[in-house]
Amino acid sequence: MLRHQLLLAIRSFLKHKNIFAINLFGLAVGLTTVILIMLWVKDETSINRYHTQVDQIYTVLTNHDNANGMVTIPYTPARLAEALKEELPQVEKASGLSPFIDGVSFESGDITMEGAGLFVDQDYLDIFDTDFLVGSKDKALTGINSIVLTESLANKIFGSPQLALGKSLHWNVFNFENDVEVTGVVKDPGNLDVRKPEFYLAYPYFVEMLGDGAHWDNFNSTTDLLLKEGTDISAFNEQIENFIKEKEANSNVSVWVQNFGDSYLYGTYEEGKVAGGRISYVRIFSAIAIFILLIACINFMNLTTARSMSRLKEIGVKKSMGASRGGLFSQFITESLLLTFFALIIAVLAAYLLQPVFNQITSKTLSLQFGTQIFLILGGIWLITGLLAGVYPAVYLSKFKPVEVMKSNMKGSFGELLARKGLVIFQFTISLLLIIGITVLSKQMSFIQSQNLGYQQEHLLEFNASGIDPQKLDAFLEQTKNIPGVENASSLSHPLVGLASSTIGLEWEGKDPEDQIKFENITVNMGLIETMGFEMVAGRTFSPEFGDESSKIILNEAAIKTIGFEDPVGQIVNLWGNDKEVIGVVKDFHFESLKENVKPAFLKYDPGFAQKVMVRINASNQPETIAGIGEVFEDFTGQPINLKFMDEDYQTLYASEQRASSLAKYFGLTAIFLSCLGLFGLAAFTAEKRKKEIGVRKVMGASTAGILTLVSKDFVNLILISILIAVPIAWYLANSWLETYAFQTTLSWWIFAGSGVLLILISLVTIGVQAFKAASANPINSLRSE
Repeated sequence: MLRHQLLLAIRSFLKHKNIFAINLFGLAVGLTTVILIMLWVKDETSINRYHTQVDQIYTVLTNHDNANGMVTIPYTPARLAEALKEELPQVEKASGLSPFIDGVSFESGDITMEGAGLFVDQDYLDIFDTDFLVGSKDKALTGINSIVLTESLANKIFGSPQLALGKSLHWNVFNFENDVEVTGVVKDPGNLDVRKPEFYLAYPYFVEMLGDGAHWDNFNSTTDLLLKEGTDISAFNEQIENFIKEKEANSNVSVWVQNFGDSYLYGTYEEGKVAGGRISYVRIFSAIAIFILLIACINFMNLTTARSMSRLKEIGVKKSMGASRGGLFSQFITESLLLTFFALIIAVLAAYLLQPVFNQITSKTLSLQFGTQIFLILGGIWLITGLLAGVYPAVYLSKFKPVEVMKSNMKGSFGELLARKGLVIFQFTISLLLIIGITVLSKQMSFIQSQNLGYQQEHLLEFNASGIDPQKLDAFLEQTKNIPGVENASSLSHPLVGLASSTIGLEWEGKDPEDQIKFENITVNMGLIETMGFEMVAGRTFSPEFGDESSKIILNEAAIKTIGFEDPVGQIVNLWGNDKEVIGVVKDFHFESLKENVKPAFLKYDPGFAQKVMVRINASNQPETIAGIGEVFEDFTGQPINLKFMDEDYQTLYASEQRASSLAKYFGLTAIFLSCLGLFGLAAFTAEKRKKEIGVRKVMGASTAGILTLVSKDFVNLILISILIAVPIAWYLANSWLETYAFQTTLSWWIFAGSGVLLILISLVTIGVQAFKAASANPINSLRSE
């Protein structure tokens, strides 16, 4: 029986080659897109979730109820992990982590190397999966002078993990340095790990580095917990909510935990609660995959039901010979499943070949690896797609009665026509939503790129100076300034982009003691303001002409508004118990994504902690200038320089949006292409079905333009309905997305009008090819049989 139905299906495909080709190609393109999106979604939803105990691992977050709003950050006091472990029975293990520290300089004999990593404690190695190549995981970080290297860093410094074990290393960063012993080497973090450290140093040493800064009002660490199985998270969050307030009476900070596996996808918070994050892109692209597959299936449904008239006699004969409706239904479902199977084979091959291009677009290393899981997923996709595409045509075609079929030429019912038109409207509504979405996304990205950030990011280099003796940093900067092509050079404490060093320790006369306001803390060297191109709106910058500037401070405009100073220059504020004189006000500059408003910030002078070098160069002879900077750096450090342009760093703030924009463009074009492919098939079939009518009209004097209008007008009407449906939906969705940005472009009318016109033009070209072919045909050929 199955063999017979397969033979009938193949004969049907061969008999209607054009329709078969269109359906096969459309389904293959749709399934290719689904497979690629499936790989991307699988990767996104797997990040941070590969750890064996991930369901029990939780990250501690802190809500800061400031006078300028509620802020949620993943930073905690340095001693929180130790306190939670001691005082709460639900906590099995607790790990304190430093912020990610880049530019740490390592020395071993004649070798000098730079690395980036974390200070972690022994519990970290027990909570998270770390694959040790050499050394003992149980004791690796029990000593304060221990270090664990990743395989890549061990190879760079010592040649192999085996040679690294037990060796001594000297490291330094900022004003801190220490001699440590390599107690273990682990495999490099994989693609599913957001944290990609090259080393792990002992966390107790980091606490010592903080000194008096390791108090309950300083949020300079991260805390991860391994909770006991069966812990009620809601009850646990209620229990720890006031944990910091109990340690620090004046604190405005509440505590809660989020599953570590969820932190990557759900990293946006509003009013102290999870409010989304990267999960929105997972949902968007999953929806796009479903819509593209639906469009491909709709093409199959429309073309199959549209050519139903040509199969009426076949159906009538079979029913007269005793075929049941169920038998005919299974035959048509078999055709659909077989066609989908062919399309899936092509799609898998296409997805495999497109992997390198797709990885380049997504900045991932996705791989279509065949195994039981992938075969089950592909099997499910095949079955769902085959049934989705085939059920409606199978039900429709198998319902005809043999007497009516054999008695006369039946015409399609009103319900059939309405369903087919409804499916076309759905297709083009989705296509227009994607066109508008892509346009708005591109316009917002262009808006971001054109914004005045408050400084000049072009031709600005940045690199770490941790390998340079802090006492020699000024000498290095002076030599750098003398290099031809260098306009200025200075340094600051942290990368300006994504700055995340804040404090509530700024006080001033008249400040409400109950208010705890966070200020961004930027430590700078002489000349940093001039090098960056910051604009001073009052007062002066730090300058050696005025002697020691460590007791001076510069505020940004947002800080002045927060404090309420009318004449800020000369005012005294208190930072961590020390009085500071306000010597200037700098115009607000952006150090976060444009999704955020500019936060209050201050600049203080302390060259010992300003280890991020910024060098402004001119546009001419940049390679020679950069080479000169590298030579001076190597003279001071003995290692090659690792630098980048500031505008490249700025782009990382919008990496997700940029990748989403690129993906949306490709998938949007795919959806439009599939919709037009179906339209092309329907137009071809319509023209073929009406060829005798067109022939009669031409004999009666109808013009080519009139025939074009005749064939096209019904389709154009459907597209106009699609536009009416899509535009208000698109406006709502676009407006909602733009509201996530503090600085946003405008939703101009031309976006919607232009997108609609573009869709009509694309559709007219698609229909016009078939309409012109029908209008240009010799009417004698179509009327010869009459």
